[in-house]
Amino acid sequence: MKKSNDDLDDQQWFEDHITEAVSRFDAVHAPHIPEALQFEALVEGHKKELRRRLWKELLLLSFAACVVLSLMLWMTAERNLVFFVIFQASIAAIGIGISSAAFGRGKVRKWRS
Repeated sequence: MKKSNDDLDDQQWFEDHITEAVSRFDAVHAPHIPEALQFEALVEGHKKELRRRLWKELLLLSFAACVVLSLMLWMTAERNLVFFVIFQASIAAIGIGISSAAFGRGKVRKWRS
């Protein structure tokens, strides 16, 4: 199907008058492309946040596992209260030690995969 003469005239008018304005508009409103250092900082921040969240989840999971294990031991140890208290205190001390080693001041750990 061939274009009519009016359509070709309209196309020519558009190219003559609008193309230059659209080109100027595109040049003025070109998107700013950030530097590579900004992208690297964003990725590094995301990795730090993810590592911190993973460590917290790991500590929470280990705490829940210790609670379940200690309850099971308490039930099977014929409700020996002294053994239960000693076991809970040792679990708490180990948990505090791991937490302070992982999140101590100035400590930077790298996630090993």
